[in-house]
Amino acid sequence: MFDAYSVQQLPPDHFLELCLYAWGAFLVGGFGLWRYYRRLTALKDTPRSMIRSAAQGYVELQGMAKLMPGPRIVAPLTGKPCVWWRYRIQSRSRSRGSWSSLDGATHDTSTDIFLIQDETGQCVIDPDKSDVMPSAKDSWSGDTQMPEGGPGTGSLFGRYRYIEERIEEGAELCALGYFHTQDPVSGAMIDEEVRQQLVAWKKDQSWLLRNFDTDHDGQIDMQEWDAARQEARRLVLEKERENLRRPPVNLLSFPKDGRQFILSALPRERLLLRLKLLTLASLLLFFAGGAGGTWLLDARLASPVSVNSPAP
Repeated sequence: MFDAYSVQQLPPDHFLELCLYAWGAFLVGGFGLWRYYRRLTALKDTPRSMIRSAAQGYVELQGMAKLMPGPRIVAPLTGKPCVWWRYRIQSRSRSRGSWSSLDGATHDTSTDIFLIQDETGQCVIDPDKSDVMPSAKDSWSGDTQMPEGGPGTGSLFGRYRYIEERIEEGAELCALGYFHTQDPVSGAMIDEEVRQQLVAWKKDQSWLLRNFDTDHDGQIDMQEWDAARQEARRLVLEKERENLRRPPVNLLSFPKDGRQFILSALPRERLLLRLKLLTLASLLLFFAGGAGGTWLLDARLASPVSVNSPAP
């Protein structure tokens, strides 16, 4: 147990180390408090919406995670099917025995889109920049940088540790993010395709004159250019005919205003409890680190404490 005299007698490097621990705890607690309290308030203040009737903007959806039509999503380390994955590979320090992350291609996160489905409809989720709480996690060790087998294989005291997290298909999902409905082909997309078509035609002046110079004066006037523009639009609409027949698509993605984008496989009540506990733990760490760091500095800078020798 430290008192003011003990702190004053510490060598400078030991005192600095204690200060770094205390103020580091203060900063970590402050960051955690800011991070988890924002998530907690976002979840508490956002009512649940059904997909079919959800308003455009920031919403909370609850439903089942499902794969999109097409190729399956497979987690890289275990080979297990899922809708989302994240992995990292760490190495054990030979001197201290602690784990540290490796540089290079030893961590990655899935960016493939998938679906959330409730009793009223489906919504596509773009998980980019999301904060994910997964439904499954595997951790095991081995002696090679890339695992040669899945969980249950390898060496118990291997030099490398493999950690993989997943959201499995069928998992109940709580999702907060920016909800918007968009047509498969928007007006802006059609306008851009028309522009690109016209640019391509302008590069071939002989073809352009042959097809649109109706008065044969060797130039494309405004009326003839308008006809070319209409023809380009007709061709683009013809090409996009099938897309234009498709129904609008609901999409949940990262909010542009910086609000929380949360994908959680924990039930809503468990997620709320977890965020409350993390907020409380961060608050305690924030105050403990700040109080400890302040006391260390006060004790070090105070007048030297004299220790009287006992009377003979």
